[in-house]
Parts: sequence; structure tokens; C-alpha cells
Amino acid sequence: MKQLSEKLTRYVIKTGAVSEELYAVYQYGFQIGLEMLCCFAVCLGIAVYLQMILEFAVFTGIFMLLRTYAGGVHMNSFGACFICSVAVQTVTLLIDSKYKFSVTNAWIIILVSTILILKSAPVENVNRRLDRDEKEHCKKVTMKILIGIFIFAGCCTIGGINSIVSLVALILLVILLSQYVGVAKYKIKKSKNKRG
Repeated sequence: MKQLSEKLTRYVIKTGAVSEELYAVYQYGFQIGLEMLCCFAVCLGIAVYLQMILEFAVFTGIFMLLRTYAGGVHMNSFGACFICSVAVQTVTLLIDSKYKFSVTNAWIIILVSTILILKSAPVENVNRRLDRDEKEHCKKVTMKILIGIFIFAGCCTIGGINSIVSLVALILLVILLSQYVGVAKYKIKKSKNKRG
């Protein structure tokens, strides 16, 4: 991915679309974009195979929005991130296909997870620490996203689409777990850096 992103960046600079000074920014942007596109394509392929395209769309929308601002565990390499992302999405879809929460249990999970996700947000990463303003911004956006998810789940409940309400609860549990693993990883790395 890095080699392909470097070629794309050189091409964009060669055409004069951007200046040479922005090489690192564009190279990183292209690399992240290509990695995300690759992961998205594989997960979409799995969702098509499982005949769970609607569930894939709901998972991807909620997961990407919340993880972007609430944070969670981050892997140290693209390979690890790719495998973990595909595995998490596939396992979540498989669990959803076999097991559904009752509406009452789903709403309990949604309410508790919403509170805990907001309390933990944003989860920091050793490689990217946030200043106070960034933390406040991420917390506010996380709150807005959670309100949107809450409204979405409410509309699904009113509309009798209980399977999606169950999926929303499961997704929020996965995100909450990711946050807690991310917090633990951050604390471990931080203590190792202090000792080293």
C-alpha cells in the first residue's frame, strides 16, 4: 500500500495538482485511503456472500462514525489492522445472523453502551495524542453521533425493524469493547515508554 500511495503522490505532484512540500501529507492520505478501501471491499464481499448487505451498511456506518471520534484500539501495522477489522465485522455479522436481542434487552444495551462510550471518549493512541481542544471536539461529535444512533434505533423500534435494533446494540457493544481494549493498550504502552 505504501508503494502504491507513493506512486500516486508522485503522479499528483508531477501533474502539478499539488506542490512538492505536501508530499508527506498526500502520501499518508493516499495510503490510509487505499488501506480503508481494501478493507471495505473485502468486508463488502463477505457481506454479499452472507447475504447481509443491509446489516453491512448499518455496521459500517455506525462503526466508522463512532470509531473515528470515540476512538478504540489501533493496531501497529496495516496487516494486523486489516485482519482485525475484517474479523470483527465478519464475527459481528455472523453473531447477528444467529442471535437477536429482544427489543427490551437491545435498548438496555444501547442505553448502557451509549453512556459508557461517551464516558470513555475519546480513547487516545500513543502514536497520536490529543490536546484539550481536540478531546472536547471529539467528545461533542461523539455525543451528536450517539444521539443520531439513538434516533435511528428509535425509528427502527417504531417501525418494527427489531432485527436492526438488535444489530445496533451489538455494534455498540463491539465499539465499547474496542474502547476498553484501546484504553488498556494505551496504558500499557505509556508505562513501557516511561520505563524505557
